[in-house]
Amino acid sequence: MKHALLIVDYQYDFVSPDGSLYVPEAETKLQHITNLIHKFKQEKNLIIASQDWHPADHYSFAQWGNHCEQNKKGSNLMINQADLDHVILKGQNKDIESYSAFYDERNNSNGLDELLKNLGVSELTIVGVATDICVANTVSSAIKSGYKVHLDLEGCAGFSNVLTF
Repeated sequence: MKHALLIVDYQYDFVSPDGSLYVPEAETKLQHITNLIHKFKQEKNLIIASQDWHPADHYSFAQWGNHCEQNKKGSNLMINQADLDHVILKGQNKDIESYSAFYDERNNSNGLDELLKNLGVSELTIVGVATDICVANTVSSAIKSGYKVHLDLEGCAGFSNVLTF
């Protein structure tokens, strides 16, 4: 059984107090996430990050404001990319939102499930932002897809403390 660390949307716009869609206290999770990265590397487990990657005219901007635009500072991951085995881009279609790292709102795959299955991963530890939106949707998709899931709340930050799955 292979285990992977999945870091959800730990990006400048969400993590930095200067980001356009700052998640309160997200920056305080970096040390814990970094410690997990080192632990997973030592155990020779996979480390994967999802990355919101919106075109400049993405429809979600009407609700959330511009955030994580492709090739702009706000879309930058706030973790060392050299530590990552894979990055899953999401939210690339201007007319479709993708809160889950697995699937968009129309159930189109972002490629994560296929990647994990091809690599023999059956267990995930999930951290990131925002706990109540993208992390919750990713956890729900992972469970529905048959993965054993550990939600590490110490490595998560959200807009609220309410989680629904």
